[in-house]
Amino acid sequence: MEEPSILGVEEVAIAVNDNEAAASLFKTLFGFDFELEWEIPFEKIKVKSHRIDQTQLQFISPTDKESVVAKFIAQKGEGLNHIALRVKNLKALAARLKEKGVRLIPEEPVEIPNPLGGGAKTSYIFVHPKSALGVLIELIEY
Repeated sequence: MEEPSILGVEEVAIAVNDNEAAASLFKTLFGFDFELEWEIPFEKIKVKSHRIDQTQLQFISPTDKESVVAKFIAQKGEGLNHIALRVKNLKALAARLKEKGVRLIPEEPVEIPNPLGGGAKTSYIFVHPKSALGVLIELIEY
């Protein structure tokens, strides 16, 4: 089994009420084209993404007032929601983190079709902010 490792920063996700308006603002300010977009129905969010080098800048907005992102915005306002780290051997890394007492959300990695295309699967899990200095960290493997 390959040793788990962190390969880079995959994404910086900003929670917003309206990702179209947010993308328009960042287009005006920085010239970013948020050409990639998708929805994650079971998470009840829409995503707009712009790639800067190897990292995605994402706006995530709720599609339902009961989504985790809607609750985040209601509690904290719009702003930085999480950072995602691209990893190798996510299952082994998650197991290692659990052994160290790290709280993971959910308990096991979730596997979905890669929203960026290419036919590959994407697996992810979150490190709870209480285990990471108040920062929600997503671990993602393609």
